[in-house]
Amino acid sequence: MLYDDKNQDYFSSVREDLISLIPVGFKGCNVLEVGCGSGATLHRLKQLGIAGTTSGIELFASKDNYYDFIDYFFSENIETIIFPAQIHGAFDIIILGDVLEHLVDPWSSLKKISKLLAKDGLIITSIPNIRYYSVVKSIVFDGDFKYKERGILDKTHLRFFCKKNIVELLENADLKINLITSSFDKETIKSKKYWLNKITFGIFHDFFVYQFLVTARKKDK
Repeated sequence: MLYDDKNQDYFSSVREDLISLIPVGFKGCNVLEVGCGSGATLHRLKQLGIAGTTSGIELFASKDNYYDFIDYFFSENIETIIFPAQIHGAFDIIILGDVLEHLVDPWSSLKKISKLLAKDGLIITSIPNIRYYSVVKSIVFDGDFKYKERGILDKTHLRFFCKKNIVELLENADLKINLITSSFDKETIKSKKYWLNKITFGIFHDFFVYQFLVTARKKDK
C-alpha cells in the first residue's frame, strides 16, 4: 500500500500550528481528532488541559504511539465509519490535520463529521494549497505533474484545493469559517516572500501559501 512507505515521523508530530488556533477558554474539552496519527497531538492537548476527554480515529496505526493515553481510539476508515446518533453534537473540538485531501469523498465525509460538533464547538483543519508557487511552476512551466513522497503532490493525496475550494468544502458541510490563515502569514520582514507580497499589494499572497489553516463553527440555523 502507498502508506507503507511512509516514515513514522509522517504520523507522529504534534500539530502545534493547529493547537495554536484554539481560543483561550477551551479547557477540559471533548476532543476528536480524525487522522490522529500516533496520537501525539491529542496527548499534548491533554497535557495542556485543553482536552478533558480525547477520541482518535486513525486507519494506519503507528508503531510508536500514544494510544494508551487516548480515552477512545478507533482504527477505522473515516469514509466508511458510521457514527451513532448519540454522539452527534458531542465534541467541542474536532481536528482534521492534513486529512481531507487523502479522502475519496471529502465533501460527504466532512458533512458527516460536522454533525458531531457541539453547538459552540470548533473544527480545525489544515489543507495543502495546490496554488503554491513551486507546484504552479512545475505544472505550468515545466509541464510536470509528478507525485512525490511528501508535500503538496504527495502520492497519497487524492484531492487538491485552492483557497476558494476550501471555503466551498466547509460551507457545503454547513460550517461557517471563523479564520483562514497560514504559516506564510507569520513571515517576518526578513523574508523575501514577505517583501514580494508587500510590494505587489498581496496579489500573489496565495501563491506563497503552502497550506491553509482553517477554523470553523456550525452555521446558525
